[in-house]
Amino acid sequence: MVSARLVDCPDSPEEEDMRPIPDMMFAAGEEPVGVRVLTYQSSSSLKRIFNALDDEEVEIIRRSSFGKLIEIADKPVFSGRFARYMLSRQLKTKKKHETWFRFAGKPVRFSLREFAIVTGLPCGKFPPKSKMKLKETISETPYWPSLFGKVEVVTVSAVIKMLYRKTVKDREIRIKYACLAILESVLLPTSLKMKIAREHAEAIKDLEAFFSFPWGRLAFDMLMASIRERDEIALSQNTIAVKGFVLALQLVMVEAIPALTEVVQDTCSSSESDSEDIDGHGRDISVDKRSDYNVYVQVIVRSVLPEDPFRPIEGEYVVYSDEEHDEQVENMLHRLNSNSNFSTSMFRGGVRKHDVDRMRESCKSTSKAKRANNVRITAHDLDPCSIASLVIDKIKSQFDVMETTIKVACSRVDALEGNVVGQVESVLSKFKDEMLACVKDMVSALCKEQVVHHNGTHHIPPLGVGEVSVRANHTDQDPDVNANTIRNVLSHISAYSTPPRATKRSQVL
Repeated sequence: MVSARLVDCPDSPEEEDMRPIPDMMFAAGEEPVGVRVLTYQSSSSLKRIFNALDDEEVEIIRRSSFGKLIEIADKPVFSGRFARYMLSRQLKTKKKHETWFRFAGKPVRFSLREFAIVTGLPCGKFPPKSKMKLKETISETPYWPSLFGKVEVVTVSAVIKMLYRKTVKDREIRIKYACLAILESVLLPTSLKMKIAREHAEAIKDLEAFFSFPWGRLAFDMLMASIRERDEIALSQNTIAVKGFVLALQLVMVEAIPALTEVVQDTCSSSESDSEDIDGHGRDISVDKRSDYNVYVQVIVRSVLPEDPFRPIEGEYVVYSDEEHDEQVENMLHRLNSNSNFSTSMFRGGVRKHDVDRMRESCKSTSKAKRANNVRITAHDLDPCSIASLVIDKIKSQFDVMETTIKVACSRVDALEGNVVGQVESVLSKFKDEMLACVKDMVSALCKEQVVHHNGTHHIPPLGVGEVSVRANHTDQDPDVNANTIRNVLSHISAYSTPPRATKRSQVL
């Protein structure tokens, strides 16, 4: 018997050609035209910010992780036309954190690695959040007042004006102003009038820690989420608004296709191009009258950008643990690694205009069906009995809590009332005893005076002659007035000393 060892034979070129690669989003020649791509990012902000700084301040930023942005400020500004062209030539993949485009019959990758290469920003993994550090941050005095005083809202335009007018002389504060303006208006823009975020102001307290934070990954995630959420229908609309650092996509394409620099033109800003400079003019990548860049069939296309030797990137820091595996993307990478050629005919699939119209109508009908279903459900739920039962179920627990609270309050009021009544009864009882003692003393004294008067004996009381004479004269004039008053008080003293509340409670009991 002859033994043989089984080995894997390399695929033949014919078999490699048979491996599927990702389909196109739109069929060739069916890409939407006339679509405006708007961005919240202002390309001119970079140049305006750096022009407001002196040479030493710019040099400090150049030596930081934001240093490559100074070079980007001198490159062609964002072109909405070119972004529209590339977004309509995406390939459909399962990847969550990267996307592929086709240009001149060749694929071009846009991932976190490419983003890090063209921007120079730190794109490593986010640092773990320490509970102890969070507690310390909460207990610390906010840093915002140290930057902007008592002003609650600060816009990026206001910060740039302060830099130009040199409102603040402190160099470190000015650099922090510039970095915050770059972060809000260039890297993480979400609106046309960006404001300084308080969390970013707190993060820049330690400038060194601020520069080491992976702002590149954060900016890339925002941009990628804005790109990936748009399907064929969304990309066929008249206007597309993209969040994040959209200029990075153009920078990657320029690095991948050097011939694109040949179509850079001086142009005034337009509604489709964020090319506004300080003087209202700039340079952008302008789409010429030819409808497709694929006329450059002989141009060099770098599907995967080579690494910048001056800014090396560690591969483990530009990957995602939750990235999806796509066999078709792997096939495409295999062809690239083996230096196999790509051709326009290899890219297949893609929807056409009538397919997009059908998809749009299908979405409309689905939305109408959902609305109708919601209306039917709402009409059914309008039955009075069902509404009453729902309301009772919702508020029953609240009523139970309210009833318990009322009972507790009533018991406390009763206890308080009992204490008050007891105190009042005690005071009135003491008052009654004192009144009785006082009246008895007065009666005794009057009786003695009467006896002395009838016997004709002059008695000198200890209180003084004047007082005795007054009392004697008063007694002689009207001897029955005091006696009547005393008898009236003695006969009604029990009624006067009993509190009304106590009488009422005794009647109830």
